[in-house]
Amino acid sequence: MRSTAEILGHYLPLVQDSESKDYITIHSKRFSFLIDLILKSVNSKNGEGLSVMDIGPSFFTDVLSKNLPQAEIYTMGFAHAASRGGHFPEFIKIDPSKFHQFDLNKSDQKSEWISPPKMDVVIMGEVLEHLHTSPVHVLSFVRSFLKPGGLFILGTPNAVALEKRIHMLAGNNPYELIRLNKDNPGHFREYTVKELKELGEEAGLRMTDYETSNYFARFTNKGRLFDAVTNWLPQTFRTGINAVFTRD
Repeated sequence: MRSTAEILGHYLPLVQDSESKDYITIHSKRFSFLIDLILKSVNSKNGEGLSVMDIGPSFFTDVLSKNLPQAEIYTMGFAHAASRGGHFPEFIKIDPSKFHQFDLNKSDQKSEWISPPKMDVVIMGEVLEHLHTSPVHVLSFVRSFLKPGGLFILGTPNAVALEKRIHMLAGNNPYELIRLNKDNPGHFREYTVKELKELGEEAGLRMTDYETSNYFARFTNKGRLFDAVTNWLPQTFRTGINAVFTRD
């Protein structure tokens, strides 16, 4: 189950609410892109011998376990009710014995850090932009449980995608206001590839690769036009970033 069509075909019949349906429809393309990136980055077809941490469990945690069935899949995130929702419906099950509760906004307090097992692969997709704590602290915390030579795959929206630049040129702010719900506040800050590279270096991580892609499903002609145009422009105009880091 790797292609967008396979992912949608598997999950759409299972979802019971519109929020989950919208989420998997929008993100299925991203999940397909991300699992392909992971599978080409690891030296294991079925995950045998790998310990993998998914920070911010979601539908993708299940996609990951189906594609790496022999891997030890760990998760990290909140335990409160808001951690469930359209991105992580109740029918997506995780192993509670391998779940590590931690608020990444507390990464600036080293005394609060937890110590999960050392990981071969850590994945943090569409999480960093929701944090108000400096990414240097967050990435330093992640580094603390990444094995030397391990892979950290970080996915986040591209702050300078073409449509955001056009919104700014028109005098509009392309970023949403911080939401009233502190458990789901939206995006505090988005980043560029250059910023991610520099933040990683400050945290002791080395960027070895990155890809930018239009991996969110579009439902309007305008959105599809942006995607079509940016496919012919430099990568920095596309909507999403996936960066691969390692540590010595």
